[in-house]
Order: sequence, then structure tokens, then C-alpha cells
Amino acid sequence: MKILLKILLFPISLLLTIIVAISMFVIERCAGILNVLSGIMFIAALAGYSQYFFGWPFGIAGEANVLQLAAIGTAFAFSLSPYGLPTLAMWLLGKLNNLNGALKSI
Repeated sequence: MKILLKILLFPISLLLTIIVAISMFVIERCAGILNVLSGIMFIAALAGYSQYFFGWPFGIAGEANVLQLAAIGTAFAFSLSPYGLPTLAMWLLGKLNNLNGALKSI
């Protein structure tokens, strides 16, 4: 009975192995691109903070919408950083890999 179950679960395990391998490759490549975008967004958010607090570069300080956009830009930059979406994707991929290991151990 156990051998029959292994034979039935083999295609699922093979599919999970292929999905994990391809996803790992894609996530590692996209993490570098997201890191660059995160840096650009953070520099833009710093420019927004400097506009709000110091009035530089346009000479108008204290506009609330500039502060709101800078805060949203900072949150967006963090989510694109290596500690945001790539880490979440790797965690989910690890859980999928654990599921694959559990299927293989049956």
C-alpha cells in the first residue's frame, strides 16, 4: 500500500521540485532588480522629506501631501528591498520545499 502511495505522489513531488527550482532561479534574479528599484525609491523619498522639512529644491516647505508621498515612498522602498518581498517569496518557497520533502518522505 505504501509503494502504491509513493507511485501516486511521485508526479506531484516531481512537479514541486521543478516549480521550486524555477522559482528559486527567478527570485534570485529579480531580487537584484528590486534592490536597484528600492534604492531609487528611497532616494526619491529622501528628496520628498527634504522638500517637506527644508523646502529644498523648490523652496516650498511644509506641504502635507509631500510628506505623505515621502512616507509611502519609504514604505514602498522597504517592500522592494531585500528584507521585503524577496524575503517573503523565499520564505514561501521554503515552505513549499518543506511540503515537497514531506511528500518524498512518505
